[in-house]
This record gives sequence, structure tokens and C-alpha cells, in this order.
Amino acid sequence: MLNSFRRLSNSKIGLIVLAILGAMIGLGFVMMDMQNITGGMGGATGDTVAKVGRQRIGYAELQDRVRRAFEAARQQQPELTMAEFVRQGSVEQILQQLADGAALEQFAKQQDFGVSRKMEDAQIVSAPAFRGLNGKFDQSAFEAFLYRQRVSEKQVRADLARDMYLTQLLVPVTGASLAPASLTLPYASMLLEQRSGRAQFVPVSAMKAPPPTDAELQSYYRKNIARYTTPERRTVRYALINRADFEAAAQPTDAEIAEAYEAKKADYAPKETRTITQVILPNEDAARDLAAKVAAGSSMADAARARGLESVTLSDQTQAAYAEASSPAIAAAVFSTPEGKVAAPARSGLGWHVARVDKITAVPGKTLDQVRGELAEQLKKTKADQTLADAIAKIEDSIADGATFDEVVTAAKLKPVTTPALLKDGRNPDAPDAAVAPELPAVMKSAFGMEVGDDPVTDQVVPNQVFAVIKTDSVVPPTPQPLASIRDKVATDFGAERALAASRKAAEAMAAKINGGTAFAQAVSGTGVPLPSSTTLEGRRGELLRDGAQPQPQMAALFELTRGKARVVPAPDNSGWYVVALDGIVAGNAQNQPQLIEATRVQFSPVLGQEYGQQLAAAARKTVGVEINAAAVARLKAELIGGARGQ
Repeated sequence: MLNSFRRLSNSKIGLIVLAILGAMIGLGFVMMDMQNITGGMGGATGDTVAKVGRQRIGYAELQDRVRRAFEAARQQQPELTMAEFVRQGSVEQILQQLADGAALEQFAKQQDFGVSRKMEDAQIVSAPAFRGLNGKFDQSAFEAFLYRQRVSEKQVRADLARDMYLTQLLVPVTGASLAPASLTLPYASMLLEQRSGRAQFVPVSAMKAPPPTDAELQSYYRKNIARYTTPERRTVRYALINRADFEAAAQPTDAEIAEAYEAKKADYAPKETRTITQVILPNEDAARDLAAKVAAGSSMADAARARGLESVTLSDQTQAAYAEASSPAIAAAVFSTPEGKVAAPARSGLGWHVARVDKITAVPGKTLDQVRGELAEQLKKTKADQTLADAIAKIEDSIADGATFDEVVTAAKLKPVTTPALLKDGRNPDAPDAAVAPELPAVMKSAFGMEVGDDPVTDQVVPNQVFAVIKTDSVVPPTPQPLASIRDKVATDFGAERALAASRKAAEAMAAKINGGTAFAQAVSGTGVPLPSSTTLEGRRGELLRDGAQPQPQMAALFELTRGKARVVPAPDNSGWYVVALDGIVAGNAQNQPQLIEATRVQFSPVLGQEYGQQLAAAARKTVGVEINAAAVARLKAELIGGARGQ
């Protein structure tokens, strides 16, 4: 429904890309993956691109952030280039995020918010990336992270502190907003609006056209030569490295299994878990009021929803795990609360927790014999992974020392394969019906990133399972197919395009007559073309805007027209065009439908919270002052584009 409101209002609400949201998400990022913070590292050295209050954002820092964001984007869009990334406004967006974060942090400090070193320690200790094999914080893992990311502990702590400042500032603003009835009623009523009309389909099949002449065919072929050009192809040699080949030699010994059991003994000890439903509120009064309602019999979900919030259920929590997500004091209180009862509200760095104990489960301990199989599988996987990694490292070292593809394959006892000239997706255009080997799409994707003469590379074919040594042998440039060999296909394409254009012309003439005052039936009969019967359209706006709905184009057009008017919309499969005319509108009125108004309010409130967050960010920028060095930003953009033309 939220997307529905965005489409209805064309508001900028749905287009907000606030840096503060990234900061808000920071309240949970440490629990998910500490590596997320690496996007925020980088010293502000060199030229200044922006001055935010007392803080300066350096040229190098912005450059580093942009490059990291670009690499992250390429994980989703491998074909993305730096030039496209920059032209999409990414540099400005990332600078806006940096400026908003700095402004909000300084604003929070001005309002006497605080972050202690102990709070920073708690975030670092709870990060999964810094845990050792025993599941506890490992200082060496933390130091290795700092080394890999080329950052200092001071920089990590600075980013953590900023996230916690912003969390304290933003959660109360964005998480507890309630949309007033005066705002939600018009939208709820709009969902009840009903419309009726008619649609006339003008199919391509009804259009009669003579076959193309030789001259027309030649001209069409030349204009659409790209359509009839076989894309670049490449011949490749590759050899697969299969993880399964290393598993046979990876069986753990009894001593290794016993050692692993001792390392995880705490995990196999008897313990108690609890399923907890909680809501985090901005202040003590609200928390105590909600706790009282739940204790009196209201469900946690209903009580939270009444305040524009959502409850969260945490299943099978240990006291230690829940303490990491709240605080040791809150966890102790919750784990001393009987099943079915609500713990006394308590405060953490995130706000005031109201928690209900839904279920208490006693988990018995496990002996070595009970978990022997489980540990054996874990150790087998670890040893196989290490053996595979060593083999790949050995191959990569050989390549770095100048070994050829044949030498590498022979030394590693791999089976080489030579492909014919294939497309990037692994298909062979000379044998379109031939099956594509499962590994070929990944192999060819890697091969298309290489040039003839480049050293072989190793790449993943199936993540963590199958790898390949790959070498590009030759490149066949894009080649147009001769017209003589595809004449029938070109003639068919030409006829289909001509018929589609004729269909559109007839539909537009019909719509023009209706918009000029001609009756619908008369406009249809005036085309002089045998057409199928028109269809009646009826529907309610809410049905079109329901989450997951995929309305037909003619129904979508019905709700964009004014009464008595018509418009032309294409059929989704290029089979013709629809002429859609609106006959009647029955306005909706949700005044007597409190459930719909409430549902609308609940869905609208998070959007309103984002609006409040945006206003707070703007106020923070105004309070501390933000100056952007447009010349430095332009220079950085030019450098990024100029230095990455080959990406």
C-alpha cells in the first residue's frame, strides 16, 4: 500500500534517499556484519569538498567512499561503469550522506547526547566479524580486520560513535510518528473510488499490408542491422577445480573432533532459551503505558500498532544473545520474568524496551557422542575448504610466476576444455539448439573480461564449490548475418512492425474522434477495420494499488483519464493497441470505514516518519552550516570518469 500512496500523490516522500536512513540502519548493522562500516572509512586529507560545521570532508575521503560504493553497486550490476555511476548523481548523493551524517552528529552533541567508550566497546565485541571459533570476541580477528581494510581503531570507533549518535537522535523522530486522520482520510477514500469505461482492442492481425519490396527490405535491414548482428564471441580454454575432489582427503581424526567439542563446550551445555516479543519506544511514559495495556490483555502487536509501531518477535534467545541486542540489565530482567508476563520497561541505547516472555524452553546439553557426526561434518568442510584454497593459491602463484595455461593445468592434473566461439552467456550461435554446459555462463563472463594474451585467471563457477582456470584464446568481433541467409526472418519482422504501426494509427484516430465528442460505438465502426467486440472495464482504485497487484494496462489507463476522454495504450505483448475511454466515476468515502482509515494510517506513518527525519536533517544542516566546494566536486567527477573509461 505504501507504493500505492507514492504513485497516488507523486510526492517526494517515496523518493527520499536520506543519509539519515543509512545512519538509522546503523543501530543493527553491527549485529549483522561489521564489514558494513568499511564504507565509512577514509581520512579527510587533501582538498576539502565540503565544510559541515566544524568538520571538513576531504577530497580523498569522498573519492574513497565513491569507489567503495561503485564496487558494491557492481556486485549487483556487473556491466555498470564508473562513468554511468557518476552520471547517475552518485557522487552528489554520497556527499549528501556524508554531510547529513556530520551535521546530525554535531547537532546531537549540541543537544547533549552522549556516546561512551563502553558503548563503542559493546558494539565492537558483539560484531560477528570479530568473533573467533569459540563464538567470542577475538582481538586478533579485530586487528586483522583493521589491517585488511587499512583503517585504524580510532576510525572504526569514530564511525561507530557517529552511528550511535544518529540512532539516539533519529529513532524517536522517525519511529513514533502517527499520521493524523485529516491526512489519511482522503487517501483511504481514494482507495474506494470506482470507475467504469470501455476498451477497444485494435489487433495487429486485423491490419492488412502488402509484402515488402526488395528495396523496403534492404532499407529495413540496414536500419536494423544491430538486430541481425551476431554479438562478439570468444574461444576459451578452461579447466574446472571441484571442491568435491578435495573432500575425500578431509576426514577429521577423533582427536580433532574431541578438540572441536572442547572449543564449543559452552554451546553444548544445558541452557534455557526464551521467545520474546518486544517494542522499543522513545520515552519511559510511552513504554509504561504500552506495558500496562499488554499486561491487561492486549496483544503486543495491537498495542504497538496503535502507536504506529511494529512489534518484533525474537525466537529462542539465550540470555547472552538477547543482552547483545539490548543490554545485560534488560536481559537479566527479561530472563527473570515468568512465561506470559511482561518485564518492567527498561532503557538501552536504542530506547525503552517493553518485552513479553512468550515461551520458555529448556534445552538439554549434548555429549560428544551426540554431536560427533555434526562436528565431523563441520571439520570436514573446514579442511576441504582449506585444501581447496591452498590448491587455488598454488595455481595463482604459478600464474604470477609466469606459468602458461597448459603448464598450470598439467601441474594441477586438471582436465582442459576448449570451447568453440561462444557468446557471453555461453550459447553457440552456430548451434542454437545445443545444450549449454552448467559452468559455461560463469566461465564466459570471466573470459569476456579478459583480452587475448592476458594471463590465465581463476574464478568461481559455483560459489565455494567449483572454480575454473580460464584463458581467452581468440575474439570474433560482432558480425552482421547476410540478408540472404535471414531474408524470411527480416520480412516477418518488417511485416510485424508495419502492422503494429498501422494498428497504432487506427487506435489513435479512434481516440481522437472520442476526445472530439464522437460516441464510442460510432468511433469504433468508423475505422473500417473488422475489430473484436469492445470490453467493459470496471474497478476500484484500491484493487489496482494493492501490494503485488499487476493491473492490465487498460485498467491503469482508466484511472488516469478524465470523464468522457480516451487514450491509447499498447498491449503488453505487442499484439496491438487498446483504446480506453472513461465513462463514469463514483467517488469513494471512507468516513464510515474506520478499519480502512486505521490500515491507511499504519501504512502511512512510516512515510511520515521519513518526512520528519528529512526535516530534522535539514534543520541540522541549517544549524551547523554546510558549505559545498562545487569546483572540487566537479574535479573529482571528471577524475573518476576520466580514470575509469575502461571499466
